[in-house]
Amino acid sequence: MTVSKPTETSGSGGSARKADIVDKHVGACIRERRRELQISQQEISEILGVSYQQLQKYENGSNRISAGRLFLIAHILKVDVGYFYQGLPPSEELFKGKLDDMDFVLPEINNLRPTSLRQALTDLVHAIRDSEKTDLAD
Repeated sequence: MTVSKPTETSGSGGSARKADIVDKHVGACIRERRRELQISQQEISEILGVSYQQLQKYENGSNRISAGRLFLIAHILKVDVGYFYQGLPPSEELFKGKLDDMDFVLPEINNLRPTSLRQALTDLVHAIRDSEKTDLAD
């Protein structure tokens, strides 16, 4: 049984959550580098096998870019993938209030051998989740 947090969908069918500040930053870096090299959106989109409109969405940060596609874009633009992340605020600022210890603990439950302890932990997580839902409904 998999325990996971609910996620938002972007409406594009391929992304687990909406684009955020990191996506906007990466997109802006792609646009800036593309312009430095004087490469058109059409040229890059043809190499990627996407429409130029899709590339526009990547560049304005409204759509997320998969790791594989970002790797290919980095190659096309002759930079390391890390280039797209330079200048972002420290992760502590970016994710403040978004991550807690449970985000790291819950996935580890699935790595435990099937034992009564694993089942007890899973049951506990479900009970807490259900009690929070009940509290919100009251």
